[in-house]
Amino acid sequence: MSQGADQVPSRAGEEQRAAPRERTLYALGRLMVAGRQHVCTVRNLGPGGAGIELDPPPAVGTAATIETRGLIARAATVRWVRETMVGLSFDEPLGEEALRAVAETPRSPRFRYDGPVELVTDARLTEHRAIDLGLGGVRVAGAPPADAGSAIEVVIDAELVVRGKLAWAGDEAFAIEFAAPLSVRQLAGAIARLEATLSR
Repeated sequence: MSQGADQVPSRAGEEQRAAPRERTLYALGRLMVAGRQHVCTVRNLGPGGAGIELDPPPAVGTAATIETRGLIARAATVRWVRETMVGLSFDEPLGEEALRAVAETPRSPRFRYDGPVELVTDARLTEHRAIDLGLGGVRVAGAPPADAGSAIEVVIDAELVVRGKLAWAGDEAFAIEFAAPLSVRQLAGAIARLEATLSR
């Protein structure tokens, strides 16, 4: 059984709740710690906090912000850690309206991805710069290399190549929709590799 921030593990292994858990999610989350973003799974969420899964986890007492579907950049503090499970306590409790937005919003958060990508269309390779990345697609700066609906192979990095199609194009950017969504592990790996490159 997963544990939220309001559910504190006891030494005897029994669950002790300060408040009832509000909702089980299993949703994609974006955790910001000291300016760095991390991909996590939000297991459950209530008025006072959230239970997330993240490997490696931050230390108890770490200040962070958490974002998931319908919840934008909520300040929180790490209250407890058990292996890869982390309990977050919100600095300010969520109200009914915020909880309702989480329940009613299907779209997962996107992750800042200011890094190079290569696009292959009709055996032609072009280099571009990505803006953000999500489970279902990537947004890229500049002009698209093909027309809307065209098949495109996206080389995120040496370890991740994805097939997709050009979904839309604007004046300054365009978006590619993946043929099959990334797994959380694939997305987390791509973000971690980019963050490691930028921190060198």
